[in-house]
Amino acid sequence: MKKKQLLILIILNLFLAGCWDQHLLVNKTFVNGISFDLTEEGKIQATVRSLNIKGKGGGQIEIEDELIYAERPSPVGLSIDIDNMVAGEVDLHQAHIVLIGDELAKKGINQLLEPFYRGKESNITKKIAISKGKAETIISTEIEKSPIAFFILQTIEGAEKATYLPDENILTVWTKILTPGKDIILPYLEKIEPDRIGIAGVALMHGEKFSGETLSKEQSSLLLLLLDQLNVTSRMALVLDQEQEERSIAFFTRKMKRDMEITVDKSGKIICSVDIKMQIEVNSYPQDFKEDLNIKEIEKELSEELTKQANEIITTLLQANCDAFGIGMKISTKHPDLWKKLNWDEEYKNVQIEPKVNVKIIKTGNVY
Repeated sequence: MKKKQLLILIILNLFLAGCWDQHLLVNKTFVNGISFDLTEEGKIQATVRSLNIKGKGGGQIEIEDELIYAERPSPVGLSIDIDNMVAGEVDLHQAHIVLIGDELAKKGINQLLEPFYRGKESNITKKIAISKGKAETIISTEIEKSPIAFFILQTIEGAEKATYLPDENILTVWTKILTPGKDIILPYLEKIEPDRIGIAGVALMHGEKFSGETLSKEQSSLLLLLLDQLNVTSRMALVLDQEQEERSIAFFTRKMKRDMEITVDKSGKIICSVDIKMQIEVNSYPQDFKEDLNIKEIEKELSEELTKQANEIITTLLQANCDAFGIGMKISTKHPDLWKKLNWDEEYKNVQIEPKVNVKIIKTGNVY
C-alpha cells in the first residue's frame, strides 16, 4: 500500500509544476494510457486508463482509478465521448502509452496517431506499441494496481536500454511513416497471465500498416544490432550445437561497428551488404574446466550462428515488405533516376540483402 501511495505522489508531482498558466489539478482526469481496437462491427473502440482526481473540500482530494470506453466509426470524436462520461476535464493528449490491437494496426495507425501529434499540449514522447490480440485486455490489466500504463512504460524503456526494442516515440514514428523508402518496427506486447504483460518481440510495419509478421525478442535484438541501434547493452543466449543443447552460451555485446553498402549492378539488381563486428563479454558457458577454452573456435561458431539467424531475419523482413534498413530512402538519395522508375512496394522484395556477423570475445569472466 505504501508503494502504491508513493507512486501516486510521484505521478502527481509531474502535473504540479509551479507555472503561471498551470491547469487546476482538482476535478481533472489524467489519462496515463489509452488503447485502440477494431470491434467485430468494424468500429474503433478506445479504452482509457485514467486517474480521476476529485476535490473533497478542506484541501482534501480523492484519487480513483478508472477504465473508460468509447466507440465510433473513426477516431474523430472519441475524445468528446470520453469527456462526456466523466466529471471534470479529460486530458487525452498526455497519455504515456498508446496501445493498438493487431487487427486494427493492420488497417493503419496514422489516423489513430494524428490527434496526439496535432495537439499543442500533446506528450509527443509517448510510447506506441502493438498488442497481440485486443489491446484493451492489456490496458485493463491489474485494475487494483493502477496505473498499469506506467508499468508498461517502464517495461518498454527497460527493453530499449537492453536493445530488445527500438527507441521510438510518437514523434519519431510519425516522421518515419511519412518518409518514403523506410519502414518502422514497433514493440509487440502480449498478455502472458491474467496479471502479467510481456514483450513478445517487435511488429514489422509496412508504411503505416502492421504487416502481420513479427520477430521474437531474441530476433529483434539481433535486428537492432544490424540496424546499428545498440543501446546500453545487448544480451543474447545461443545454442551452439543443436545435438548437444548443453553447448550453449550467453553473452553481452559491449561494442559494435556496422558497415552497410548498397550497390546496383548492371542489370539493375539492388544489393545491400550489412556487416557488423561485435565485441562481446561471455556471461555463461558451461564447460569442462580441465580443458582450455578455445576462444577462436567459439568466435567462429558464434559468427556463423548469428549470420545464419541474421539471414532468417532478413527473410522475414522481405516477406513483411518491411524496409527497416531504409534501403529505399538511400536509393532515392544516391540513385534518384532509378528511384523514380521503381515501384518500391513491388521491388523491395527483390532486393538482395547480405548480412555478415563477426564476433570477437573481449572478456570471458574470472574463471576462464
